[in-house]
Amino acid sequence: MNIVRRLATSLPALALACSAAVAPAAHAAPQPQPSFGIEIGNALLCLNQLNSKYFYDYLLEAFGPPYKTEGGAYWFKATNINLWGMQATDFLVNDSSSQADFIGAYFKTTPVKLTDAISAAVGIRFTPEDNSAYPMRQSQAGSKVVYNDTDAKMYCAKSKFLVPAQQP
Repeated sequence: MNIVRRLATSLPALALACSAAVAPAAHAAPQPQPSFGIEIGNALLCLNQLNSKYFYDYLLEAFGPPYKTEGGAYWFKATNINLWGMQATDFLVNDSSSQADFIGAYFKTTPVKLTDAISAAVGIRFTPEDNSAYPMRQSQAGSKVVYNDTDAKMYCAKSKFLVPAQQP
């Protein structure tokens, strides 16, 4: 009976202490999780399955609401985010109007420097698709790095529509 009385008198104090500890965090700006580089990095490298709902929720938690919806994608503004040592400025995930599931990112560097950094960090190599001045670069897993003016855009995209196998 003594334990019940102590719990009854300490629970309101505990609840007040917990709410005080949580209240400042509720007003703080969203922050990426420690696993951000692994989750988003592996998705950009086409090493994870693509699930637009999962990545939308993940980016929403990391950056808050998207700042625009354009080109079949939700756009999230990134600040102080580095993947493979390169500064990312925006992250994208497809919306329901897109014919593909995709995740993408814009980087404040050239495609050559980005693919060199990825190769040095995780050993994944990107091959230029042609000999043009601004070739698309693709990894064996299907990740692509392209020019966006002088900066780099990286993405992984997979069709939402499955093609049935040929029947004998």
